[in-house]
Amino acid sequence: MQHSKDDSIVVVLSAICGNLLLTIAKFFGWLISGSPSMMAEAIHSFADTANQGLLYVGIKHGRSGPSREFPWGQSSSRYLWNLISAVGIFFIGFGVTTYHGVSSLFKPHEAFLSELYWLPIAILTLSFFVEGCVLVIAYKKMKMKQGKRSLKDTILSGDDPTIVAVLLEDSIAVVGVAIALAGLWLSHLYQSSLPDAIASIIIGMLLGVMAVLLAFVNGRLLIGMAVSEAKEKDLRQFIEVYPSVEKVISLKTQILGPNQVKLTAEIEFHGGIMFDRKQVEADAELIREGEEPLPILVDTIERTVRVVGNEINKLETAIRERFPEISSISLEVY
Repeated sequence: MQHSKDDSIVVVLSAICGNLLLTIAKFFGWLISGSPSMMAEAIHSFADTANQGLLYVGIKHGRSGPSREFPWGQSSSRYLWNLISAVGIFFIGFGVTTYHGVSSLFKPHEAFLSELYWLPIAILTLSFFVEGCVLVIAYKKMKMKQGKRSLKDTILSGDDPTIVAVLLEDSIAVVGVAIALAGLWLSHLYQSSLPDAIASIIIGMLLGVMAVLLAFVNGRLLIGMAVSEAKEKDLRQFIEVYPSVEKVISLKTQILGPNQVKLTAEIEFHGGIMFDRKQVEADAELIREGEEPLPILVDTIERTVRVVGNEINKLETAIRERFPEISSISLEVY
């Protein structure tokens, strides 16, 4: 099974490096300030780093080719690791962050009174630019994969949610940093811990929404989602206009992995095209001349089977040339 160049790994590795540095910086800022929103951002970056590490594991695992145990390969394992990543974001990102923010509402802190209140603000400002750079990388890769599809269609119906995961994580990371900055600044301005705690809760809620969305997208792919209706329509039309095909009785697709689709179709061939008329006439003449009919008829049937088999092979080759993402084809003659 052929694997195309994987842009996902570039996006994931850049995200891991950026978020690991930010995790260290934000935890340091939290230790200095005790700010709930700083704590939320530290947990946020830690969750992103860990989850993007899981995405990397999924990419490497998904590159395993076909084997006796996995005849279609293990490309779909990427979706499993992406789903585990989404669960991690929900429990660590949403759960811990929101809990800490709510706790801070009842146990006010005084980070905004610290002489070093500017330090977490400086760290968050730096984080904003780093997260922004990673987001730009993910967005460029997404645009390359998006083609003519809308962003919504790419997120909900695309076959590679890894780049989608990084794009969403970093988009929310940029928004989260901005919210944390606003919370810290307002807490300092009004000498109240309330804005900072509320900022922490909002960041947690954003992470929860993202986790549910990623779980939904990867869950659909894990249980055997088909390609888009437009793609299936193109496939059906291509097969139906093939010279030897009478009509397509049924057609099903299943996404096995990024750029890997399984096609199953039931087709009816043109009977008049599938046999050699001159050869049949020659066989009939032999029978009329007194030859034993049974051996001649057996030869005719064997030739027909070979012709049908060769025609199926030609059709499969034509489908793969027109649709390179079709990695597995199962054609059944009606």
